[in-house]
Amino acid sequence: MDLMQLRIPSVHTMPSKTASVTPARLTDWNLLRSFLAVYEAGTLTAAAEELGLSQPTLGRHVRELELLLGETLFDRLPGRMKPTDRASELALRLEPLREGIGRFDQAVASKDEQIAGTVRITSSQLMGTLVLPAIIAPLLSEEPLLQIEIQATDEVENLLRREADIALRFFRPDQDDVVAVSLGKTEIGLFAHERFISTRKTLETPADLKGRYVGAVDLQRALEASAATGYPLTYADFALRSSSTVAQLMAIEAGVGVGATFASVAQGRDGLRRLFPDVLSLPVEVWLCAHDDMRRSARMRRVFDHLSVAMRAHLSQASG
Repeated sequence: MDLMQLRIPSVHTMPSKTASVTPARLTDWNLLRSFLAVYEAGTLTAAAEELGLSQPTLGRHVRELELLLGETLFDRLPGRMKPTDRASELALRLEPLREGIGRFDQAVASKDEQIAGTVRITSSQLMGTLVLPAIIAPLLSEEPLLQIEIQATDEVENLLRREADIALRFFRPDQDDVVAVSLGKTEIGLFAHERFISTRKTLETPADLKGRYVGAVDLQRALEASAATGYPLTYADFALRSSSTVAQLMAIEAGVGVGATFASVAQGRDGLRRLFPDVLSLPVEVWLCAHDDMRRSARMRRVFDHLSVAMRAHLSQASG
């Protein structure tokens, strides 16, 4: 049987001798792959682990296929998914597809063993510019056929639309199809270069630094944060503003003044000193994220696992 010609009866009607009915067509072959996995494993948990998908994704695939068929494929029992007679019939008809998937997976696995190709990583400007290159360097030495693209931007790239393969985030994504692993925490604090600090006669409170702050072009969030600390600032208090967080850090290092940045980045740079940690200490959790089909790509898993270990070490050193 040619599986590409497989047609599934519509949900509410069946063909009759006198009526001409257009059967529903299957447009997403992942529904069949998920169905077979659940049929064989007996539970969503085991099937999700086998395919490297999330349980919500797998459950959605099964529901979509049931809707397309107009029939229930599994009885939802405590701790297991019991196939119906219709599910057993469908699984038998899909035996050629199951064998084809197995041969395809073997071919892909054999190809991916080389760890070759491009992986796109998106992160903030600071992490992408000042942290990731040093972390990625050992990986590229170990995997000479691998190429990495770093998209250093403070805009949030969409993993589901494949704008990036792996992302470093400062929030936990809530999409079902995204794998998110917590790497640890950093915090945002106020930093200045010791060269600038040496020029200040008085440095007892943040008020002593008015007119010498470095920040973003859009200062709304900074002004709100300063008001919450009890030391409110105005636009006139910022000697230098930039849309680039890297440029802001470079200005702080140049001795322009004091500014907020990630402690995990600033603490590794010569001459930078933290000021008033009791006034500004904003914890930030760091997440490593990827689309859940990442598990089926050897090169993606290799990069994801390397980043997970290396970023945890980086954040741990900064907080230690």
